Amino acid sequence: MPTAFKNPPINEVVISSYFTPPLADFRSEHVGLFWEKVKDDFPTVRQQLPVNIAPDVVANEFFPMPRYWFIARDEISIIQIQKNAFMFNWRRRNGNEYPRYHEVIKPHFDKYHALFSQFIRNEVGIDEPTIDLCELSYINVIENCEFWAKPQDTKNVIPSFSILELGIDPSDHLGFNCNYIYRVSTDLELTIAIRSGVKAQQQNAPVLLFEIKASGRLGGVAKPVSDEWFQRAHDSINDCFEHMTSTDIQNKYWIPINETR
Repeated sequence: MPTAFKNPPINEVVISSYFTPPLADFRSEHVGLFWEKVKDDFPTVRQQLPVNIAPDVVANEFFPMPRYWFIARDEISIIQIQKNAFMFNWRRRNGNEYPRYHEVIKPHFDKYHALFSQFIRNEVGIDEPTIDLCELSYINVIENCEFWAKPQDTKNVIPSFSILELGIDPSDHLGFNCNYIYRVSTDLELTIAIRSGVKAQQQNAPVLLFEIKASGRLGGVAKPVSDEWFQRAHDSINDCFEHMTSTDIQNKYWIPINETR
């Protein structure tokens, strides 16, 4: 069983299902009807640009349908919907604890995905959406602390990581943005993005961000098949996190526990 941690540096988790074919008859006017079903829990609505959507999906629409965010009152959870996708986000806000994937995050995704699928059947007249692409992302953020204060300290967190040596004074190094892709199986890839940045509220406060994203194209399957994929994706992300980060930091700061992450 993969190791879990009491105080992991997780800042956000995103679960995404992309449908094939897209929901052609699902239009913006349906969005308001769906919001009626969830607005007690998600009272705020925002529009965003669509993601991972082919141009021909919106080519025949005079006003292409955006991606909609339904944001929870505490801003911790977000439902996202667009013509070809349903997504669910958990976000860390005001120091709230990570609630565990299997106990809270995935069950909430399942709950609202089922509600959306039922709405699509009843109100739009579309059969149960079949799923083509799945994604599971864990975004980790480390702020100034005992073991990380600047980009050069990243090797303390990720021992195999190194910054290019160019004969330039390290104080002149402004940051990095690296991506790595690994194939776990025929239907599962891991993308690891490691970058330095600054806090949005404090431009002089450096942060380390590393995202582990699992993605897989399943080719038009029912949700139970995607659920099995998400379990494998979750285990692969856990395994990746455990092996890429420092064992000393894991034991001293993140604290291993005997339950799933």
